[in-house]
Amino acid sequence: MNFKNTLKSSVAVAALLAISTPMTSHADDTLSSGNKNTLKISGQVVKAVSRLDNSSQASTSFSDGAWAQSRIRWVASGKLTDSITVGAAVEMNFPLSNNAAAATLGVTTEEGTADVANWGMRHTYVHASSKEFGKVYLGQTSTAADGSNEASFTGTGIFAGSAGASYGQGVAFVNNTTVAQSTVNSSVTVAKAISNLDHGSRADVIRYDLPKFMGISAKTSVKPNGDWDIGLAYSGSLDGLNVKARAGLTETPDSANVNRLIGGSIALEMDGLWASLAGGKKQITMQPQEMNSASGANTRTYRYDTNGDGVQDPHFFSVGVGYNTKIFAVGATGFTINYGEYKELADSGLVAAGAAGNHDRSEAEVVSLQAVQNFSAIGASVGFEYANYQYEDEALNVKQTYDDIDAVTLMTVFKF
Repeated sequence: MNFKNTLKSSVAVAALLAISTPMTSHADDTLSSGNKNTLKISGQVVKAVSRLDNSSQASTSFSDGAWAQSRIRWVASGKLTDSITVGAAVEMNFPLSNNAAAATLGVTTEEGTADVANWGMRHTYVHASSKEFGKVYLGQTSTAADGSNEASFTGTGIFAGSAGASYGQGVAFVNNTTVAQSTVNSSVTVAKAISNLDHGSRADVIRYDLPKFMGISAKTSVKPNGDWDIGLAYSGSLDGLNVKARAGLTETPDSANVNRLIGGSIALEMDGLWASLAGGKKQITMQPQEMNSASGANTRTYRYDTNGDGVQDPHFFSVGVGYNTKIFAVGATGFTINYGEYKELADSGLVAAGAAGNHDRSEAEVVSLQAVQNFSAIGASVGFEYANYQYEDEALNVKQTYDDIDAVTLMTVFKF
């Protein structure tokens, strides 16, 4: 053994440990730039395995996330003055190796999936805020009314709540009206029939959030085309009862499809036990559309609400109950039961005056059960969901019935 070489190696290892140890003991997600702004990087990776069954076909899908997807974000912030904070954010969905929303069942192939090769933009905005005057956003981000129909204390938020459709969104219902054991998929998928109509989600907007007052917050935003919305929210507690309430209004005056979206939700929680109620509606006034027929003459047609009385406007309601507890030392555990009814979402949309087309008076129901175990030390969650989707509608005033769709899913989320 060469004592001199051994000594040199020992000194080198000791020096390396001396340099590396302080770095690991003080590691965090904050970076500093030359202009004193800070940058935080975070994100999540979501993977799932689902068993999908529409009564005529069944298959197993290994996929990315559905309601919650894999993503990464960069959040920068800095102080303009002692009272004004400015910042920016970029958040993007990863390209999907196996798109959960595209999993389909068919007669000739067990399963069809579509990869999403491109990055998906979620947020890219700049903002300025102060405690006295509130916060202003410019760019792609949530509209003011986004989330109005989703108030909850759920511990299973990695799955869909009032939105209803989680895994199995791309699966089509099978019409069994005339053939009891039909294997022919209809044109109506779970995603077409089920939605909580939650306003504009994310868009390029100017948004202003007023300062919060006594648990009440209010915000408004406007899009480049003139569409605008407002969102109101309250959160507070009274004698151990926690309350969340939200309401939203979206106005789209120049749209030929939707004139107005209204909706809201409320959730109550005490000692881990919670309940929520949500509802929303698209208001579509009778809008005649001039369309040229083959002969060149104009034929008058209408959208959805053929009588102008609001009866056929798409609408939904959803209820949820759950319990959040800590069974294991590794982290919180959540249990949830959801039920929702979603009507007129899959209707034909544009039909001749006084007539009915395919998929009119559509009604969908969802019953789902979820359980999620969190692992706090590593920012991970593992969840199980069973969802049953039911659907019926009318074609030329004749009731159509469809087989149920079942989706059983095991899902994992790792946050960083």
